[in-house]
Amino acid sequence: MIVTQSTVGEGKEQVLPSEGYVRAALPQSLRTFDMTMIFLMVIFFINNPIETTGAGFASLTYWIIGTLVFFVPCLIANAQLGTMFFNEGSLYNWTQKALGNFWSFFVGVSFWISGVLGMVASAGIAVSILQGITGHLLAESRGQGVFIVFILIVAALISMQRFRIVQHLVNYTTILMLCVIVLLGLAALVWVVSGHHAVTSVTSNMGVGPGNYALFSTVIFAFLGANVSMTLGGEVSERQAVKSHLFRGGILAIVGFLIVTLSLLAIDGPHAAVMGPFALVDAITRVFGKFVGDLVAVCTITFFLVLTALFNSIFARFLLVGALDRRIPIGLGKLDENRVPIDAIITQTIIVVLFASVVFLLPYLIPLGDPANLTNELFTLSLYSHSMIWAIASIFLFVDLLVLYVRNPRAFHARRIFPMPVLWTCILVAPLACVLAVIVTLSYSPIPQLIPTNLWGGIVGGLTLLWLFFAALGSVLASGEAAWEDFSAM
Repeated sequence: MIVTQSTVGEGKEQVLPSEGYVRAALPQSLRTFDMTMIFLMVIFFINNPIETTGAGFASLTYWIIGTLVFFVPCLIANAQLGTMFFNEGSLYNWTQKALGNFWSFFVGVSFWISGVLGMVASAGIAVSILQGITGHLLAESRGQGVFIVFILIVAALISMQRFRIVQHLVNYTTILMLCVIVLLGLAALVWVVSGHHAVTSVTSNMGVGPGNYALFSTVIFAFLGANVSMTLGGEVSERQAVKSHLFRGGILAIVGFLIVTLSLLAIDGPHAAVMGPFALVDAITRVFGKFVGDLVAVCTITFFLVLTALFNSIFARFLLVGALDRRIPIGLGKLDENRVPIDAIITQTIIVVLFASVVFLLPYLIPLGDPANLTNELFTLSLYSHSMIWAIASIFLFVDLLVLYVRNPRAFHARRIFPMPVLWTCILVAPLACVLAVIVTLSYSPIPQLIPTNLWGGIVGGLTLLWLFFAALGSVLASGEAAWEDFSAM
């Protein structure tokens, strides 16, 4: 890998080839509003607040705890690192500055794997809402799998367009989703004012206990996307947008999560968790009628279709910068006439389509028990393992801050934008929250009727380690291929 040296304060830092190339080849057109919409779209997985309603008002306690011990520290860490290193690649680039080649590539690959699997999760939510509308039409897992593959392909076609077109779609659909959340809050207000009693009493237990410990990991994992928007750091028009979009988006995200949680507790109660993402549509339908409910369903499905395309566009940037820095085959760094990393997007799309096909269609071809149960087990294990990989990668946000400070305190202070006591609190608290979330995930099976808790931890933990092992192995092989291409070109 070719690097140059740049003087910062009294120290030297490596300047990666991708840093200069991205600034020269891609337009710096993303402003605060654009980045805020990207942040909100990525962070607002509607299934997370819906899932927490199963614990009643105790879910509010967990949202408050998760916000204080993890989400706010993540916003602060991202703002600090993003302001210091205003480059494409976010965590990959920042870890390179702090820890060097090995750890930056390991973290980048781990983060990329999580994002790619997130594309399938996003498409799955859209299909869940579509299933709620169509009833028995998508009752079988293979039918759901076909629609997930269809959404992945359509999203890939969207992500192959100029990113400004994708950004316009992100802006419009995110605003629509914010309107849906406001409408849900209004529905809860109308529900109560019109004489209905809130299904969940405000006097119900808000305490933390063994019966709801699993919510801690749900809430922490809901905040894992806080640094995804900064993957586009090299395309941001002004440095001030880094801090501004994170905190504006963070406030809107927390308010949105609380509105969804409180509204569903009032209209549907804990039963909302059983209905899944369709609970959003059901609650609005019960108050405003089927026509409005159908409009909300269409808006929400469109939101997750565009989110899938956005994931494909953003995580293709990891392949782009990795190729430019000669970490993976350089062909993945190719830009087309629209300045889109087309080969990276095609590669990702093939991977996720194959993954979805294996999870949703293969159980019907190989007789290994009930296909529906097997699909549920595979999909759930994949989602939870990808969340744990993402949590492990997110710890490096705070490791990077610590290493950068210890290595050169004077240079760090020159670009510091938060008081040191605030940064020290984030460095100490947030990684512990991540570790605790992983422990909780290993300790409680979300599908005990299919995978008992005593087996769950070993299976999902082993799968997570396996993902990391193959990611590391693939990284070694890809780096070798890239080195061979460099040698052949000499």
